[in-house]
Amino acid sequence: MSDLGRRIRRSTLALLLTASCVVGGTTALSAPAQAANGCSGSRIEHIPMYDEKYGTLTAYLDVYYDSSTGNNCAATVATGEGYGTLKGMYVLLVKCSQTTPDRTSCTNIGSKRDPASSGTYGDYYYYAGPVTVYSPNNCIFAEGGIETYYAYSSQRTHSYASTRVSTGYQASHC
Repeated sequence: MSDLGRRIRRSTLALLLTASCVVGGTTALSAPAQAANGCSGSRIEHIPMYDEKYGTLTAYLDVYYDSSTGNNCAATVATGEGYGTLKGMYVLLVKCSQTTPDRTSCTNIGSKRDPASSGTYGDYYYYAGPVTVYSPNNCIFAEGGIETYYAYSSQRTHSYASTRVSTGYQASHC
């Protein structure tokens, strides 16, 4: 094979490798993002939870929507000193019958909770959830909680967060 033939062959191979990297990179970038907590889609809420006794930031309630699947997803994610230590946590995600925001109610037509038992906390190191509901045309309501134990004071405190503005379930993110 001539020197010119080898250069053309190498250039063609380099061009094909470059093209496959560009196409592969574009495909990877267009896939829905997946958070470390297992939720996919775009984060639409990142609500801080503060300890009710000391005012310390203990966790976030993160809510996601994936337009490619119509799924909403939620997780309660520990932060600060509590991240990586065993603690009680929960997350609740409700699909509302409402299709427009309603500050007075959310009629539950399907919900997921982690842990599944109402009124309980599960033992988690990093996050509770993810929980997912299919809700492309309906509003949702999300709520999370974390129980923090302070060894230096032998105090157990709680932090809560939700998508509501006042009391009760409220339909949002329709």
